[in-house]
Amino acid sequence: MSILLKVRKAAEVILNPSIIYGKSEYLFIFSHMRSRSSVLSHILGSNEGVCGYSELHRSYSNYMDLMKMKVGLYHELKEDLRGKYVLDKILHNEHVVDNDIFKTVSPKIIFLLRTPESTIKSIINMGREPGMEGYKDPEAASVYYCLRLEEMKRYAALLDGNYFFLESDDLVNSTDYILSELTEWLGLKHHLVSNYIFFNNTGKAGYGDRSDKILAGKVINTEGHPCIEISPNLLQEANSSYVSCREYLRSCSNYYSS
Repeated sequence: MSILLKVRKAAEVILNPSIIYGKSEYLFIFSHMRSRSSVLSHILGSNEGVCGYSELHRSYSNYMDLMKMKVGLYHELKEDLRGKYVLDKILHNEHVVDNDIFKTVSPKIIFLLRTPESTIKSIINMGREPGMEGYKDPEAASVYYCLRLEEMKRYAALLDGNYFFLESDDLVNSTDYILSELTEWLGLKHHLVSNYIFFNNTGKAGYGDRSDKILAGKVINTEGHPCIEISPNLLQEANSSYVSCREYLRSCSNYYSS
Protein backbone atom coordinates (compact mmCIF):
# COMPACT_ATOMS: atom_id res chain seq x y z
CA MET A 1 0.00 0.00 0.00
CA SER A 2 1.42 3.39 -1.01
CA ILE A 3 2.03 6.15 1.55
CA LEU A 4 -0.51 8.35 -0.23
CA LEU A 5 -3.18 5.67 0.02
CA LYS A 6 -2.41 5.11 3.71
CA VAL A 7 -2.77 8.85 4.36
CA ARG A 8 -6.02 8.97 2.43
CA LYS A 9 -7.47 6.06 4.40
CA ALA A 10 -6.36 7.58 7.69
CA ALA A 11 -8.02 10.86 6.72
CA GLU A 12 -11.27 9.02 6.00
CA VAL A 13 -11.28 7.66 9.53
CA ILE A 14 -10.48 11.06 11.05
CA LEU A 15 -13.29 12.70 9.08
CA ASN A 16 -15.73 9.90 9.92
CA PRO A 17 -15.19 9.06 13.62
CA SER A 18 -18.38 7.01 13.69
CA ILE A 19 -16.39 4.32 11.86
CA ILE A 20 -14.60 3.69 15.12
CA TYR A 21 -16.90 4.99 17.82
CA GLY A 22 -20.34 4.34 16.36
CA LYS A 23 -22.36 1.55 17.94
CA SER A 24 -22.09 -1.74 16.05
CA GLU A 25 -22.71 -5.38 16.85
CA TYR A 26 -20.35 -8.18 15.88
CA LEU A 27 -21.20 -11.33 13.96
CA PHE A 28 -18.82 -14.23 13.30
CA ILE A 29 -19.30 -17.38 11.24
CA PHE A 30 -17.16 -20.22 12.58
CA SER A 31 -16.84 -22.83 9.87
CA HIS A 32 -14.43 -24.57 7.50
CA MET A 33 -13.57 -24.29 3.83
CA ARG A 34 -16.17 -25.38 1.27
CA SER A 35 -19.02 -25.28 3.78
CA ARG A 36 -21.12 -22.83 1.70
CA SER A 37 -19.93 -20.08 4.04
CA SER A 38 -19.48 -17.73 1.06
CA VAL A 39 -23.15 -18.12 0.13
CA LEU A 40 -24.27 -17.59 3.72
CA SER A 41 -22.04 -14.55 4.24
CA HIS A 42 -23.24 -13.02 0.95
CA ILE A 43 -26.85 -13.49 2.02
CA LEU A 44 -26.12 -11.86 5.36
CA GLY A 45 -24.06 -9.07 3.82
CA SER A 46 -26.83 -8.27 1.34
CA ASN A 47 -29.13 -7.39 4.23
CA GLU A 48 -29.30 -3.73 5.27
CA GLY A 49 -28.56 -4.72 8.85
CA VAL A 50 -25.22 -6.44 8.14
CA CYS A 51 -21.90 -5.14 6.80
CA GLY A 52 -19.42 -7.75 5.55
CA TYR A 53 -19.48 -10.70 3.17
CA SER A 54 -16.06 -12.33 3.06
CA GLU A 55 -13.23 -13.83 5.06
CA LEU A 56 -11.02 -11.04 6.39
CA HIS A 57 -8.11 -13.35 7.32
CA ARG A 58 -7.46 -11.79 10.70
CA SER A 59 -7.43 -12.71 14.37
CA TYR A 60 -9.25 -10.91 17.18
CA SER A 61 -7.36 -10.65 20.43
CA ASN A 62 -8.49 -7.27 21.75
CA TYR A 63 -10.73 -4.30 21.13
CA MET A 64 -8.24 -2.72 18.73
CA ASP A 65 -8.58 -5.71 16.43
CA LEU A 66 -12.33 -5.10 16.31
CA MET A 67 -11.72 -1.47 15.41
CA LYS A 68 -9.40 -2.54 12.59
CA MET A 69 -12.17 -4.83 11.36
CA LYS A 70 -14.61 -1.91 11.23
CA VAL A 71 -12.13 0.35 9.48
CA GLY A 72 -11.37 -2.34 6.87
CA LEU A 73 -15.05 -2.96 6.17
CA TYR A 74 -15.73 0.75 5.88
CA HIS A 75 -12.89 1.28 3.41
CA GLU A 76 -14.11 -1.53 1.17
CA LEU A 77 -17.88 -1.12 1.38
CA LYS A 78 -18.26 2.60 2.18
CA GLU A 79 -21.25 1.88 4.43
CA ASP A 80 -22.33 3.58 7.63
CA LEU A 81 -21.65 0.90 10.23
CA ARG A 82 -23.76 2.40 12.99
CA GLY A 83 -26.54 0.12 14.16
CA LYS A 84 -25.36 -2.78 12.00
CA TYR A 85 -23.70 -6.11 12.51
CA VAL A 86 -20.13 -6.20 11.22
CA LEU A 87 -19.36 -9.65 9.85
CA ASP A 88 -16.33 -11.87 9.48
CA LYS A 89 -16.01 -15.60 8.95
CA ILE A 90 -13.26 -17.67 10.55
CA LEU A 91 -12.30 -20.79 8.57
CA HIS A 92 -8.71 -21.52 9.60
CA ASN A 93 -7.12 -22.39 12.92
CA GLU A 94 -4.41 -19.77 12.52
CA HIS A 95 -7.07 -17.07 12.81
CA VAL A 96 -8.39 -16.96 16.35
CA VAL A 97 -10.96 -15.09 18.40
CA ASP A 98 -9.79 -14.64 21.97
CA ASN A 99 -12.13 -15.48 24.83
CA ASP A 100 -11.94 -11.85 26.00
CA ILE A 101 -13.77 -10.83 22.80
CA PHE A 102 -16.67 -13.09 23.72
CA LYS A 103 -16.79 -11.57 27.19
CA THR A 104 -16.46 -7.88 26.26
CA VAL A 105 -18.66 -7.48 23.17
CA SER A 106 -20.83 -10.65 23.22
CA PRO A 107 -20.74 -11.23 19.45
CA LYS A 108 -23.34 -13.32 17.69
CA ILE A 109 -21.82 -16.62 16.56
CA ILE A 110 -23.02 -18.92 13.78
CA PHE A 111 -21.48 -22.38 13.53
CA LEU A 112 -21.79 -23.79 10.00
CA LEU A 113 -20.96 -27.46 9.42
CA ARG A 114 -20.93 -29.53 6.23
CA THR A 115 -20.67 -33.31 5.83
CA PRO A 116 -17.14 -34.67 5.31
CA GLU A 117 -17.35 -36.36 1.91
CA SER A 118 -18.86 -33.32 0.18
CA THR A 119 -16.44 -30.99 1.94
CA ILE A 120 -13.24 -32.91 1.29
CA LYS A 121 -14.08 -33.54 -2.36
CA SER A 122 -14.79 -29.85 -2.81
CA ILE A 123 -11.48 -28.93 -1.15
CA ILE A 124 -9.61 -31.34 -3.44
CA ASN A 125 -11.35 -29.90 -6.48
CA MET A 126 -10.41 -26.40 -5.33
CA GLY A 127 -6.80 -27.61 -5.19
CA ARG A 128 -6.84 -28.07 -8.96
CA GLU A 129 -7.03 -24.32 -9.46
CA PRO A 130 -3.83 -22.31 -10.06
CA GLY A 131 -2.31 -21.18 -6.79
CA MET A 132 -4.39 -23.61 -4.74
CA GLU A 133 -2.40 -26.80 -5.38
CA GLY A 134 -1.74 -27.35 -1.68
CA TYR A 135 -5.33 -28.45 -1.19
CA LYS A 136 -5.52 -31.20 -3.82
CA ASP A 137 -4.01 -33.90 -1.60
CA PRO A 138 -6.84 -35.96 -0.01
CA GLU A 139 -4.91 -36.60 3.20
CA ALA A 140 -4.09 -32.91 3.68
CA ALA A 141 -7.71 -31.97 3.02
CA SER A 142 -8.92 -34.55 5.53
CA VAL A 143 -6.43 -33.46 8.20
CA TYR A 144 -7.47 -29.83 7.75
CA TYR A 145 -11.15 -30.79 8.09
CA CYS A 146 -10.66 -32.86 11.25
CA LEU A 147 -8.46 -30.27 12.97
CA ARG A 148 -10.83 -27.48 12.07
CA LEU A 149 -13.81 -29.32 13.55
CA GLU A 150 -11.90 -29.85 16.78
CA GLU A 151 -11.26 -26.11 16.94
CA MET A 152 -14.95 -25.39 16.34
CA LYS A 153 -15.78 -27.61 19.32
CA ARG A 154 -13.28 -25.70 21.42
CA TYR A 155 -14.98 -22.42 20.60
CA ALA A 156 -18.40 -23.88 21.35
CA ALA A 157 -17.18 -24.88 24.81
CA LEU A 158 -16.41 -21.21 25.54
CA LEU A 159 -19.82 -19.91 24.54
CA ASP A 160 -22.15 -21.62 27.00
CA GLY A 161 -24.63 -22.45 24.25
CA ASN A 162 -24.98 -18.88 23.01
CA TYR A 163 -24.71 -19.56 19.30
CA PHE A 164 -26.73 -20.63 16.28
CA PHE A 165 -25.84 -24.04 14.85
CA LEU A 166 -26.56 -24.51 11.16
CA GLU A 167 -25.93 -27.52 8.96
CA SER A 168 -24.84 -26.63 5.44
CA ASP A 169 -27.29 -28.95 3.70
CA ASP A 170 -30.18 -27.31 5.53
CA LEU A 171 -29.20 -23.96 4.01
CA VAL A 172 -29.85 -25.54 0.59
CA ASN A 173 -32.74 -27.87 1.36
CA SER A 174 -34.70 -25.66 3.78
CA THR A 175 -33.56 -22.23 2.68
CA ASP A 176 -36.62 -20.14 3.50
CA TYR A 177 -37.04 -21.72 6.92
CA ILE A 178 -33.38 -21.28 7.83
CA LEU A 179 -33.28 -17.66 6.71
CA SER A 180 -36.46 -16.91 8.62
CA GLU A 181 -34.95 -18.40 11.78
CA LEU A 182 -31.71 -16.48 11.33
CA THR A 183 -33.63 -13.25 10.72
CA GLU A 184 -35.45 -13.67 14.01
CA TRP A 185 -32.35 -14.76 15.93
CA LEU A 186 -30.37 -11.76 14.74
CA GLY A 187 -33.28 -9.38 15.26
CA LEU A 188 -32.99 -7.95 11.73
CA LYS A 189 -35.56 -5.40 10.54
CA HIS A 190 -35.59 -6.83 7.02
CA HIS A 191 -35.91 -10.52 6.25
CA LEU A 192 -32.95 -12.44 4.88
CA VAL A 193 -33.65 -13.75 1.37
CA SER A 194 -32.01 -16.43 -0.78
CA ASN A 195 -30.90 -13.98 -3.48
CA TYR A 196 -27.81 -11.91 -2.78
CA ILE A 197 -25.88 -9.07 -4.34
CA PHE A 198 -22.31 -9.10 -5.62
CA PHE A 199 -19.59 -7.09 -3.91
CA ASN A 200 -16.31 -5.63 -5.10
CA ASN A 201 -14.36 -8.84 -4.51
CA THR A 202 -17.02 -11.52 -4.99
CA GLY A 203 -15.44 -14.52 -6.71
CA LYS A 204 -11.89 -13.26 -6.33
CA ALA A 205 -9.08 -15.27 -4.75
CA GLY A 206 -8.71 -14.61 -1.04
CA TYR A 207 -12.30 -13.49 -0.53
CA GLY A 208 -14.13 -16.81 -0.38
CA ASP A 209 -15.56 -19.02 -3.10
CA ARG A 210 -13.82 -18.26 -6.39
CA SER A 211 -15.85 -20.69 -8.51
CA ASP A 212 -18.64 -19.75 -10.90
CA LYS A 213 -21.20 -21.05 -8.40
CA ILE A 214 -20.95 -17.97 -6.19
CA LEU A 215 -21.94 -15.90 -9.25
CA ALA A 216 -25.36 -17.56 -9.33
CA GLY A 217 -26.56 -14.84 -6.97
CA LYS A 218 -28.79 -17.23 -5.05
CA VAL A 219 -28.73 -20.45 -3.05
CA ILE A 220 -28.34 -23.41 -5.41
CA ASN A 221 -27.76 -27.12 -5.00
CA THR A 222 -24.60 -28.54 -6.51
CA GLU A 223 -23.84 -31.94 -7.98
CA GLY A 224 -20.68 -32.47 -5.98
CA HIS A 225 -17.62 -34.18 -7.42
CA PRO A 226 -18.44 -37.86 -8.02
CA CYS A 227 -15.21 -38.43 -9.99
CA ILE A 228 -13.03 -37.61 -6.98
CA GLU A 229 -12.24 -40.60 -4.79
CA ILE A 230 -11.34 -40.60 -1.09
CA SER A 231 -9.92 -43.65 0.63
CA PRO A 232 -12.33 -45.35 3.05
CA ASN A 233 -9.89 -44.90 5.94
CA LEU A 234 -9.67 -41.13 5.46
CA LEU A 235 -13.40 -40.85 5.06
CA GLN A 236 -14.04 -42.92 8.17
CA GLU A 237 -11.77 -40.68 10.25
CA ALA A 238 -13.34 -37.53 8.86
CA ASN A 239 -16.84 -38.88 9.45
CA SER A 240 -15.94 -39.65 13.06
CA SER A 241 -14.84 -36.03 13.51
CA TYR A 242 -18.02 -34.81 11.84
CA VAL A 243 -20.34 -36.88 14.03
CA SER A 244 -18.50 -35.80 17.18
CA CYS A 245 -18.58 -32.12 16.21
CA ARG A 246 -22.18 -32.20 15.06
CA GLU A 247 -23.45 -33.84 18.22
CA TYR A 248 -21.43 -31.51 20.43
CA LEU A 249 -22.63 -28.38 18.66
CA ARG A 250 -26.23 -29.54 18.73
CA SER A 251 -26.21 -30.67 22.34
CA CYS A 252 -24.63 -27.48 23.67
CA SER A 253 -26.45 -24.92 21.53
CA ASN A 254 -29.38 -22.91 22.78
CA TYR A 255 -30.48 -22.66 19.18
CA TYR A 256 -29.94 -24.89 16.17
CA SER A 257 -31.63 -25.05 12.81
CA SER A 258 -33.31 -28.43 12.88
